[in-house]
Amino acid sequence: MGSDLQPKRIDKIFTIREGVLDDVFLTCGSFEERCLGVPQRCETNFSERIVLFRFIEPNEKRENLIKEIESLLKVKALDERYYTIAVEHGKTTESIFEFHNYCKHNSLLGLKDLAITIDITTFTKSLLLDILFYIKNFLKVKKLRLLYTIPKNYASPEEGELSYGIKRIHISPFYWNGWVSTKDDFLIIILGYEEMRTWSLINKFDANVNLLFVTKPGSIPKWNMYCEKYNEQLLKEIPFTDSIPALNPVETSNVLKKYITNDIIKKYNIFVSPFGTKLQIIGLFFYLLSNPKIPLNIITTTPVEHNIPYYSWGIGETFQFFLLSPQVNSL
Repeated sequence: MGSDLQPKRIDKIFTIREGVLDDVFLTCGSFEERCLGVPQRCETNFSERIVLFRFIEPNEKRENLIKEIESLLKVKALDERYYTIAVEHGKTTESIFEFHNYCKHNSLLGLKDLAITIDITTFTKSLLLDILFYIKNFLKVKKLRLLYTIPKNYASPEEGELSYGIKRIHISPFYWNGWVSTKDDFLIIILGYEEMRTWSLINKFDANVNLLFVTKPGSIPKWNMYCEKYNEQLLKEIPFTDSIPALNPVETSNVLKKYITNDIIKKYNIFVSPFGTKLQIIGLFFYLLSNPKIPLNIITTTPVEHNIPYYSWGIGETFQFFLLSPQVNSL
């Protein structure tokens, strides 16, 4: 189980089952160049169908990169088997309903042993969490392939944060697991490179307890101290409790298990807000799959603005790993 969830670097991408096309490949357009990492590493067309999630907010760079994705994946040859789904920031659940209708139309519901691959690289955290929930709970996929490409580089802390402020705070209905008025609120934050956005959440949410985790080590050694530098002022006010690796979903799950104790569960309403990497999202989701009886709520946020000129650039390494159905723990 752990070895499947441990990312492995790959140079070429083939089908999950040798000689048989994957049933569906899911990807998401972005203004980040690394959204081209997986399409560039496809040896051949590896999927029967391709679904691309496309955010509706105007962005010329993103639209140009989507054209490159479509060219690399040769979507014209797929005709109707290539499908795009419009997404609005902060309203990702609506896009999941459209994906559900797509699955019904293509007779994917109820099929056994579906082979699905997701390039999680540039999904927003909210959309990624929602699509993971749908695939595991409605399509019942037992072994989901995940691909992830890191950038060549992120903006350094001196060049500015990756985003600014919070436009809205939301909890997907898929991840609302209850709130009790007689309990205090306990907020766990996995820090990324967005100090102002994190400050905004802490101030607006006003939890009784805030527990901070830094992302460390980073995806590459150069980024090991980035998280602490990006959140320097915040960490002077609220010291971090522990660290969570950027590229280790299993360890993410283990750290959450260590700190979400039975005493915490009995005393608090528990909320988690992930500002770090997509692989930490996978670790958080794996934790929920393993501990379905724990009433944990996931908070995501929509920024006021992304720092697009200094967000990330270049295409780094691509990793492959598999999310299996875990052994379920009881309270």
